[in-house]
Amino acid sequence: MTTRRTFLTLLAVTPALSQDRRAIILDRAKLLAGFPGQSIGAATPQVIDKARKIAAGTVFFYDRTPVQVGLKDIDWTGGHIHHQEWPAQLNRFFHLRPLAAAYRSTHDEHFAQAARSYIEDWLRGDNYSTATALRPGDNTLTMSIRLGSSHNQGWGATVPVFLPSPSFDDAFVARILESMSAQAGFLTQHLTTTGNWRISQLDALVFTSLRFPFLANASKWLDTAITGLRNAIATQFLPDGVHIERTPSYAEWMTVVAANYVELVRLFPNADAHVDRPRLVRSLDYLAQAELFGVNDSDAPQYDPKELSSLRHRTETIARLKLDAPAEPPLDQVFPSAGQVFTRTAWKPGADYIAFDASTWGGSHGHLSRLSFVFRSGGRSLVADPGILTYEMSDPHGPYGKSTAAHSTLNLAGRNQSAADAQLLHTRFTPEHALIHAHYQGGYWEGPYGWGFSKGRGAGLWGDHERVLFWVKGQYVLVLDAMTADRGVEIRNCWQLAPMKWSHDPKAFAWWSTEEGTNLSLQLIAPPRGVVMECTEGMVGYSENVVPAPRVQFRYQPQGSAPTVSAVLLAPFAGNVPPKFTIRGDTDLSRGTIHHLEVGLPDGSVDNIAWTTGLTLPVDDGHPFTTDATFIWQRGGKSFELRT
Repeated sequence: MTTRRTFLTLLAVTPALSQDRRAIILDRAKLLAGFPGQSIGAATPQVIDKARKIAAGTVFFYDRTPVQVGLKDIDWTGGHIHHQEWPAQLNRFFHLRPLAAAYRSTHDEHFAQAARSYIEDWLRGDNYSTATALRPGDNTLTMSIRLGSSHNQGWGATVPVFLPSPSFDDAFVARILESMSAQAGFLTQHLTTTGNWRISQLDALVFTSLRFPFLANASKWLDTAITGLRNAIATQFLPDGVHIERTPSYAEWMTVVAANYVELVRLFPNADAHVDRPRLVRSLDYLAQAELFGVNDSDAPQYDPKELSSLRHRTETIARLKLDAPAEPPLDQVFPSAGQVFTRTAWKPGADYIAFDASTWGGSHGHLSRLSFVFRSGGRSLVADPGILTYEMSDPHGPYGKSTAAHSTLNLAGRNQSAADAQLLHTRFTPEHALIHAHYQGGYWEGPYGWGFSKGRGAGLWGDHERVLFWVKGQYVLVLDAMTADRGVEIRNCWQLAPMKWSHDPKAFAWWSTEEGTNLSLQLIAPPRGVVMECTEGMVGYSENVVPAPRVQFRYQPQGSAPTVSAVLLAPFAGNVPPKFTIRGDTDLSRGTIHHLEVGLPDGSVDNIAWTTGLTLPVDDGHPFTTDATFIWQRGGKSFELRT
């Protein structure tokens, strides 16, 4: 606990709030009011209703689940809910913003009194004036968000709104500033070395010093934090613009911070983080492309939104910061450093869309999902990533959602991939086609994965997986998998679909959805010997709202020492009757190095397809092709001769 002596000593540095200091706080708040994300404007009726509940002692977990915590003697360790995120959410004080907006709109003293009650109750504990360790339930990321930054309002942006209130008298505001000064000092001594935590911490130190420049160490914090931010932003973004965690949700946060510092230097020239503008454009491109992906610790909506908000954000940011960039990103875009690929038919809701995960590893927010992909058509998700099922790893949904078996890729005996890089080998695009070729060689492990392999990887199985995805836009997606594994190990070819009604024909290895509107047909068209089809219930998460969703699995044994090759055809369709494709192919795709398939389309046209295993050798078998190409697609009206 803070002693009376310590409190008086600090107040000697930060005396009771004077009119001059009130004026500085309000002037800085006014200056930053037009800054992105900092303004606390008028409250809607919905916000006022939420603020009334907060003023009665109810805080909303993830801004949606009500938790009664009271206004006094609050358990700041978060004992109300067993979830690792709950103490963090509670201590971050997200509930202050609705109270501030409601107070600004209504001048109802009840909202200011509630804000004081929450802050005052938090100040009952160690306010970090003498602390050498974190309070129970707190951490340094939470501390940075509580202080407030360019991306989070925190105490820094909300306290000025309450200054006209008698509840925020000079003595109480001085106590808040004393604690903020102590927290900022603690933060400078406990900075995280990398990742979004470090950028958030440095960002909070900058904004605390700018909002309250009269605090004793404000200029020191600013110098330290700006130097740190220059280095962090320079090193935490890959050359392709993707944040090092390779996760769209965290990339969005970090990209917004980088953009904020391009803007901030116009207000405060001494707060120049030296942001690389061309790379910032690439970061904005990535956010626009990945909005509907859901990879790693992100999620994506089941149905397309009315507006692509990340595309709009890109447009607005480019205009505001006067960045040199085209009006839209390309329809086909590769982020080679991150190992993620995007291809779409248009920049509008309802367009066909594929996002492919050949990610290089980005840390604990990564999922074990290498070579998986998502496919959307007709305004809805068809092949889905499970997304974030939960951050609480004692909940079975947590490890499952991160597991390889939960994703549309291959695994061995249900085991997990390692936390290893995939290799993105080839990408080719035309207006009508897309081809993606990638490789995973990290093995498959029995250990459970949550925030890492905390219990070890356990026993491993060697496996070498190559995937070729070929998309004839508007018609079908052909997925060619080659898995090399030891004899006796079961290969599992998994497909996580979006929530929908469905039917299947196990003899034909076919599955199709039966919804209104756009549906999906999925068929194993080149089944390895002994294959078995299973349809079970998987899960998809929409902002931690776990929804059951169909999961298709083809199980088979390696066909020999050479790669075992399979082919799956996916096609979107309207109505209840799946399209009829006529498939002919080599008797055994796992034999030899040159492979042939013939896809007869519902309109009578015929696609002749040939490729070599690994796309490493030319398709030069003399009939029907002699070429130096490693993958051939030819549309015509006749078949070619296949090997028997």
